[in-house]
Amino acid sequence: MTVIIMQKEERVLKPHLIKHSHLFEADDYECSECHSVFRRLSSTCPNCGASLRTVHDRQEWVDEAEEINLMLGD
Repeated sequence: MTVIIMQKEERVLKPHLIKHSHLFEADDYECSECHSVFRRLSSTCPNCGASLRTVHDRQEWVDEAEEINLMLGD
């Protein structure tokens, strides 16, 4: 009897946009490949040309709101 052990396939992440949402500033977008940061939403990275189809939102405005609450004592 022969037993074949299959290795678990590694998930390969495709290039994507990382959206940095801010409370009082315009949103920033970051390329997951070259980590270039830019202001406008784009389907390709203006720096490296990677095709960016999906967006992952970091929602940094939540942290900014918490900092304001701490400063104001709320």
